[in-house]
Amino acid sequence: MKLSRGPRSRHRLCALVVLSVGLFFSASPSPATAAGRPVAWGCGGSRNYGQCSVPSGLSGVTAIAAGLAHSLALKGDGTVVAWGCGLDLVNGQCSVPSGLSGVTAIAAGTVHSLALKSDGTVVAWGCGSPYDDYGQCSVPSGLSGVSAISVSVSHSLALKGDGTVVAWGCGVGADQGQCNVPGGLSGVTAIAAGQGFSLALKGDGTVVAWGCGGGATGCSLPSGLSSVIAIAAAQAQGVAVNGDGTVLAWGCIVPFTYGQCSVPSGLSGVIGVAAGYFHSLALKGDGIVVAWGCGSGFNYGQCSVPSGLAGVAAIAAGDYHSLALVPLPDQTITLGSLPNRIYGDPDFNLSATASSGLPVAFAASGRCRVNGATVQLTGAGSCTVTASQPGDANYNPAPDVSQTFAIAKAGQLISFGPLANKTHGAADFRVIAAASSGLPVSFAATGRCTVNGATVHLTGPGSCTVTASQAGNLNYKSAPEVSRTFLIAPRPCTVPRVVGKRLAAAKRTIATRHCRTGKVGYVYSRKRKKGVVISQSRRPGKVLPARSKINLIVSRGRRR
Repeated sequence: MKLSRGPRSRHRLCALVVLSVGLFFSASPSPATAAGRPVAWGCGGSRNYGQCSVPSGLSGVTAIAAGLAHSLALKGDGTVVAWGCGLDLVNGQCSVPSGLSGVTAIAAGTVHSLALKSDGTVVAWGCGSPYDDYGQCSVPSGLSGVSAISVSVSHSLALKGDGTVVAWGCGVGADQGQCNVPGGLSGVTAIAAGQGFSLALKGDGTVVAWGCGGGATGCSLPSGLSSVIAIAAAQAQGVAVNGDGTVLAWGCIVPFTYGQCSVPSGLSGVIGVAAGYFHSLALKGDGIVVAWGCGSGFNYGQCSVPSGLAGVAAIAAGDYHSLALVPLPDQTITLGSLPNRIYGDPDFNLSATASSGLPVAFAASGRCRVNGATVQLTGAGSCTVTASQPGDANYNPAPDVSQTFAIAKAGQLISFGPLANKTHGAADFRVIAAASSGLPVSFAATGRCTVNGATVHLTGPGSCTVTASQAGNLNYKSAPEVSRTFLIAPRPCTVPRVVGKRLAAAKRTIATRHCRTGKVGYVYSRKRKKGVVISQSRRPGKVLPARSKINLIVSRGRRR
């Protein structure tokens, strides 16, 4: 295999082996880590493809990976974000498949990307140019039970949960034996894909290498490897962390040596490593990153660790850039106490603060709604207010804080004015009452009356009691009943004209006018027939108290 020390064309095999970093181990299972934000450096000169331009606001990241011209971030929700792929280095490696979710690990290659899902399956994308497609995107059918992934220029590796390794790619012109997993290899805990070679870390701390058929030197394992805990591989070099926290690097042959194998003297306390084309990175247990290499005119700033960078949880090395994952500080929300309320209480404001000082947002469920920080009660029952703070580039999202309070039914009163006395025979009339709740009022009647809806009908003299009630509903208690009683006077006596009527007819007429027939006298009359009323004691039309008496004089006829 011919190795080129100059910048590579997208159409050449001699491309970088990039680190598929989840957290500390190259291509090994990613230990759980607090969510953080990626920090990128390098991308100097003409090697800026956007891979250092971390998307604004990107947070909640749990793993990172660096490729030739792109970067990947795995978020805590199992989704993947990609950036870079500028200029002419676009092979689809930044085009994350739509709907991809449930991802637990990521790996970034020269022209392709891999994602490991929680169900143990692997998804690949990129390889858009036929000149760069060596089958590294063609995930073997039925591959499952995968626990870690790694990628290189022309091949991909998968570590299965049973400790075995699967490799694919290595197409025409790119087969250096790096896909020929040694027979019987098992007990593997981490993997790393280099250019033309592959590495496997076993559970006993030993390292196995294969490939190197085209001149790669990463298979020449050095003496001094002991109880290895992490490995990485790149264009030429392999890097390993011994159990004592020291680092060994090998495979840097002239003229492809840029200092990436020259481990800084005294480096110790290392827990993870990453390997790039021209440089190597180490992550120390105290969260400090150490970089070396970038020599022979290939310094693009990827070895210039940002001043003050600390507390790092993961690293990744690309061709021309480096990535670090910095866990963000947690934050908490303090939500003021929410006392129980009564439906109809006025709107009120919520009070909550985040320890970060960032603004807190509110949501409500139940018998209420919230607008900004103002709560409005919509009914009796209960209301749950949830305060949230999604975090930003400097803080993790805060755990939501919820409080539930009860909303009691509101009381209500009925306004029902006095009812005037009536006279029996008066026309039906309507009564009016209103509930403070605005709910409809019902009426009932007792005594000498009936009620239909709100219309009262008098049935006789005496008294009538009308009672107004409101039974309440989901939001209001029943109202205290309000009763109004009025008197019903008998109908008055309206004196009829009965002169000229026979006595029996006169008596009937008098009765219909609510009067009584008083004394009846008889006299002889030459003008009236016998039995006809010839005079009455009360003037017709006069209104008298009910059952007033009217005396009558009746004709006896002519005297004989």
